[in-house]
Amino acid sequence: MKTFKKSFLPDSIKYNNEVYFLNSDISGSMKASETSPKKVLESLKTTGRKGILVEVLSTNLKGVTDLHGNLYKPSIWIFTVKQ
Repeated sequence: MKTFKKSFLPDSIKYNNEVYFLNSDISGSMKASETSPKKVLESLKTTGRKGILVEVLSTNLKGVTDLHGNLYKPSIWIFTVKQ
């Protein structure tokens, strides 16, 4: 499992000579059910699919706190190989 940190949400990522594409269905259901991204990737691995995590945080928000003094957290997206 590989984790990339980006300042924007890319359409695709090339890693180990394979192209990974954004899987918005898995990412959306993961956020809705509050499932851990690592558990989602483990379940993908058991079905034989490959996936990577991409953490997206705008460069304007790095090191900046919100109204309550908490640092902004990156959005987590899952990219998979199309089959």
